[in-house]
Amino acid sequence: MNKQKRARQILLYALYITSACCLQVTFPGFFSLFGRTADLMLVFVVLAGYLFGPVDGVVVGIIVGMFRDYFSGPVVMGLNREPVALLGVGSLTFMYIGLLSSLVFRRRFRRKLFLGILQVELMTLAYYIGGHIVTYVYLNVSGNLTSYHSLKYIVVSCVLPQLLVNALASLPVLLILRFIGPYSKGVRSRLVDGYSMEDKQWQSV
Repeated sequence: MNKQKRARQILLYALYITSACCLQVTFPGFFSLFGRTADLMLVFVVLAGYLFGPVDGVVVGIIVGMFRDYFSGPVVMGLNREPVALLGVGSLTFMYIGLLSSLVFRRRFRRKLFLGILQVELMTLAYYIGGHIVTYVYLNVSGNLTSYHSLKYIVVSCVLPQLLVNALASLPVLLILRFIGPYSKGVRSRLVDGYSMEDKQWQSV
């Protein structure tokens, strides 16, 4: 890979990451539906891993996770009853999301674009359900649990609207990654090396 292509990839990734984070944090109403804002950070990490493999997924996940920690990292009560930010949780979580996204549907479906939306849905479901479970367990163990959302509220008012808005947001992100880059023609050559022509049909929608 020549330096020009590498520089283009880095520049586009930097632009995508900055745009996703800024839009989500600064303009939360930019892409929202039923009171839920599209999780552009999560969507971008999932699709980067899904389309371009584990290395891109992990690296992008760590970087986006750092932004996540900075802007909205989880906060717990310290020993002195003062709130303490848990830095690194977002980076670790998004790193695994990027990695898992590169592995699911890897062989049989080989990164067909319409399955990218399904990938986003699966990771959104796991991320938000897992987040509620971890929060509930922590509050219960720490003795700070007085009440929590009902299951109906979590499913109907949180998870389902988030699945819908993330699915809608994933379509333009997919098209941008597929037709603009960071890789030429939306294809990372290392991912198709060693596969048959039949496997390469993932490039079509």
